[in-house]
Amino acid sequence: MLLSFGCLTWLVIAAYAAWRRSWRLAVAGVGYLALLIVEVGLLDVENSDEISDNKAVGFLGLALITWLVGAVHVVLLSRGLWAAITGSPGSGRDRADEERRIRREHARYLLYHYPAARDELRLGRPDLPRTFDDGGLIDVNSVPEQVLAELPGLTADQSRQLVVDRWLRGPYASMEELAGRCLLPPSATEPLRDLLLFLPPASLPEEARTAGS
Repeated sequence: MLLSFGCLTWLVIAAYAAWRRSWRLAVAGVGYLALLIVEVGLLDVENSDEISDNKAVGFLGLALITWLVGAVHVVLLSRGLWAAITGSPGSGRDRADEERRIRREHARYLLYHYPAARDELRLGRPDLPRTFDDGGLIDVNSVPEQVLAELPGLTADQSRQLVVDRWLRGPYASMEELAGRCLLPPSATEPLRDLLLFLPPASLPEEARTAGS
């Protein structure tokens, strides 16, 4: 990104937005793209001999914003890169969080490439005995009510609303549907995006149900 002089900042931020499923990063990516478009407009390469000093200063200022500010933004988004630059391995909690995130990604890979792993490894089912660590994933359509009531980032009232809504209206197909049905603000749903699985409810074998009871 540094070698592109900020021209690809918007693309890098957009990739982070898609990876983290963050609308805030998506807005930032659009902002960087808008700055790039303004830069191109100021440059006006067809009439390069007539570029005024004000336009030149404006172009350089916007270029510095998209280049340097964008580079700092990307460094702050990447914990590994930040640790490499500062020479700090990060706190124990940061390392544990990163390890759990990697485990969740691994579990999602298994889930979508080997669907049988859902039942064999009991992915997203912390209420059942198991040996595979999925990093804390929650199968929101299959876990019992007591697990839903303990979801992070939700108030007691929001947790109860989620439990009652699933009981009355059935499973959820996406985070957007869950947020709409339970009237949850983005501040409540954002921490859950990396944790929740939205899968059709599946009946576990009888021995699994017995073991989990």
